[in-house]
Amino acid sequence: MTGQQQHEYKASLRVFSESLALPDLVAALGEPTRSYDIGDLVSPRRPDGPRRTSAYWSLGSQAQRTDPLDQHIAELVTFVDAHRREIDALRDKAQIDAFCGVFTGDDTQGGFTLTSGLMRRLGELNLDVGFDLY
Repeated sequence: MTGQQQHEYKASLRVFSESLALPDLVAALGEPTRSYDIGDLVSPRRPDGPRRTSAYWSLGSQAQRTDPLDQHIAELVTFVDAHRREIDALRDKAQIDAFCGVFTGDDTQGGFTLTSGLMRRLGELNLDVGFDLY
């Protein structure tokens, strides 16, 4: 693709809970890449500002941003599969999904493909996937 910028991708497993605190999520799933807890300030620059009403635990894929999107998602699926019991135990008290960012970097059209095998694994793990296009 000479002269055309390659799309970039990122993906993360996200867990939100209004009833479980961050230490509960860490105890179940391990250390996150990003997180916040119930009661944390939304913006540290506003000490009198609003506070978080839910805990957030997120694990970002370690694939390079230029790697195919399905590689990012497959990494998350492998984590969920390895922690299926813990994930399933959290489902009644948390919202769990995969977030994917697609960065085009210009006005060119493009897309991505998710393989049928990967989509089957997502379905078996009952894992929704959301996409944001930038």
